[in-house]
Amino acid sequence: MQNKQLQGGCILNCFLMPFLLLRGIFALLPFREECIINEPGERLALISKEQQVIVFLDGGREANLALISTGRPSRFPTPSGDFEVLYKRWSPVSSTYRVSMPFWQCLEETGTIGLHQASPSTEYQLGEPLSHGCIRMGYFTARWAYYWLPVGARVIIR
Repeated sequence: MQNKQLQGGCILNCFLMPFLLLRGIFALLPFREECIINEPGERLALISKEQQVIVFLDGGREANLALISTGRPSRFPTPSGDFEVLYKRWSPVSSTYRVSMPFWQCLEETGTIGLHQASPSTEYQLGEPLSHGCIRMGYFTARWAYYWLPVGARVIIR
């Protein structure tokens, strides 16, 4: 495993901490105890519920960083854990809330949790945990992520 860590590198210690320190952002502190291996060419997303930030990594290098809105902790918490993009839909409508979810990327087999665009009327609230459990992103981030993250890509939520 040591050889694999040297090859893929420890994302937090070798890349993310300097990146976060340079920008004055301590967004991914929930990841400080973990050494997340990102293989060369692998695309993944790291989500911090505490800081309401998503970081996209491509082979250990930052590809994008954005504010998000996760679930309300008391009523509709976003689950923590290691997930993967199971499937994508261009613009499905939630059967529970009857709202459009453009650029949908499903993370749970039940189809209830995923990445998607926030409604235009709530984009100004990104950075606050206000969703019903999903990870909401702004239009440009959601559109970019929809095409950039492949089905099967890892999504780590802490």
